[in-house]
Amino acid sequence: MIHVFGHQSPDSDSICSAVIAAHWLNHRGFDAHAFRPGEASRETQFIFDAAGLELPPLLDKPLKGEKVYLVDYCEQEQGPEDLPEAKIVGLVDHHRLGTLQSTGPLEAWMMPLGSTASVLHELYQIHGAELTQPLAVLMLAALLSDTVGLKSPTTTPRDVELVSLIAPIAAVDVEQFTADLLVAKTDLNGLNVTELLNKDVKSFEFGGKALTVGQLELADFSQTDDLVDELQAGLEQVVADNGKDVAVLMLTNIRSEQTRLLVAGSAAAMLRDAKDGDMVFENCLSRKKQMLPWLNGVFTA
Repeated sequence: MIHVFGHQSPDSDSICSAVIAAHWLNHRGFDAHAFRPGEASRETQFIFDAAGLELPPLLDKPLKGEKVYLVDYCEQEQGPEDLPEAKIVGLVDHHRLGTLQSTGPLEAWMMPLGSTASVLHELYQIHGAELTQPLAVLMLAALLSDTVGLKSPTTTPRDVELVSLIAPIAAVDVEQFTADLLVAKTDLNGLNVTELLNKDVKSFEFGGKALTVGQLELADFSQTDDLVDELQAGLEQVVADNGKDVAVLMLTNIRSEQTRLLVAGSAAAMLRDAKDGDMVFENCLSRKKQMLPWLNGVFTA
């Protein structure tokens, strides 16, 4: 059996793509099963409800010696601790080529598109896999989520084309579906500080610095204004507990396309100095295409 799953603290693209990829692999004759390495967000639950599908089960078993197929990441730090003991047989991703190492040959499908779901659409075409209505809902939603309704700079012309191709199969009104999706995406009601910090966080290493980069996508900054001190204290605790050089949290207003950055840790001063203490980024929606290159530039300068 092949275990198909995405990164820790999974977002919608990660969980949706695991299910989509498992069906694609099964079409090719493999015995593949989708899993999620963490709890689903409200947005992801909304997507699966819209598709009429159950969430994949939690990945709660040792991976030593197991075959795994990864989606939506190729950074060793973003996988389970025992990932190096697994047999990685393949991956589908739309990020940079990261730190992942395998013990043997594997197939790798990577394209510079707005979502891993977008890449999987192309693979469905290559291998003649059937895109059913429920899977089309997952694919469309994952694409729209990761590109923030096609507003993110990660959006490519092909992603725009794919929305028009997938929407009729998904049988949804794109405008209304996108609006509902973004409401679910920015719903933070009832979440405590720990849940907010773990909602969408990834680990990286730049210039010898170990860091975590989380992101909260907001409809308005007022959603977190009263929580900034608690979020800052939580970041300090993340650094203390995990031995990171810096913990970063992006507070991203998807309407104004502005990001406010909270930072903690021994290397945080390097980031503040690089921005002269003004940790506000205009026209910044994307962690992958905007924030990570800036962080990498600061730590490798």
